[in-house]
Amino acid sequence: MAALGLRRFAVHRQMNQTLTNFRQAVSDSTDLQEKVKAGADLVTLGKENGYEFTQEEVEDYLREVRNSYDFTQEEQLIWLERIG
Repeated sequence: MAALGLRRFAVHRQMNQTLTNFRQAVSDSTDLQEKVKAGADLVTLGKENGYEFTQEEVEDYLREVRNSYDFTQEEQLIWLERIG
């Protein structure tokens, strides 16, 4: 049972890193920023750029960082509107 918990933790941590990497890619790319601001589907946009994650994983990730100072105010406005 403990192994299952560790595996979930590892998968969760890996997914957070994937989404963090995607967020950094968006931050580094004016083109990706414009697509996000225009309302592009984040899962599709991620996949098109080599990042694999589900909508549920995006929502979980954004909930975790919702109150985090890790996001700029502009990022919060753009990304958090995705999860309501």
